[in-house]
Amino acid sequence: MNNNNNINESYTKFYSEKTHIKVYPTEFVVRTFLANYPGLFFNKPSFGSRILDIGFGDGRNTLFLCEQGFDVYGIEITEAIVEQTQERLHANNVTRIPELRVGRNNSIPYSDGFFNYILACHCCYYLDDGDNIQDNLKEYHRVLSTDGYLIASVLHQDSYILQDAKPLADGSMIVTNDPYKNRNGYRLHGFADESSIINVFSEYFGSFSFGQAHNNYYGIDENVFWVVCRKRND
Repeated sequence: MNNNNNINESYTKFYSEKTHIKVYPTEFVVRTFLANYPGLFFNKPSFGSRILDIGFGDGRNTLFLCEQGFDVYGIEITEAIVEQTQERLHANNVTRIPELRVGRNNSIPYSDGFFNYILACHCCYYLDDGDNIQDNLKEYHRVLSTDGYLIASVLHQDSYILQDAKPLADGSMIVTNDPYKNRNGYRLHGFADESSIINVFSEYFGSFSFGQAHNNYYGIDENVFWVVCRKRND
């Protein structure tokens, strides 16, 4: 069994055990879409903007995006996760039901230039067998419209999930100590600072806005960057 199959099974099981109906969006998503900050520069989406929610999980951000009146789409790695989240959205009486499909960071089942925005919350740094972070970014770039935006959280290399991880030559790390047991043996790509993110992302994106959060949730030491950037067309 390869690592892609392993993570498919572990996350399907993880989300199947989340039987709650009500979900709440990630704070950085709410702040990025609704608030204004001196270091945040992008054309925010308006009613009807076409947005892809990558790795939507239990639908917490999908529901939020639907509530803003956006034209929402989403991808997840297994059909079981897709079906569960569709049921949750219906139970929350979503009036603008999103289109949810099976897909991956490196394989998005939509045509070139289809989306105005991509939301990649805690997912762009997941690397399937044989892929690197540039493969994911290239696919994001492909499905974004001219001057489309990527809104992403990017893993800091000192975050809890990379504790004791095995570094590889391409800058990714093999997870060995996941407290949730979902990602052991799988590769993630962490970054040391903003300049290292720009160095990797700039082949496909520019006009960067950055934020960062370092939180200790009762022993889970989360450290992530917030990144908003625009598709390059040169």
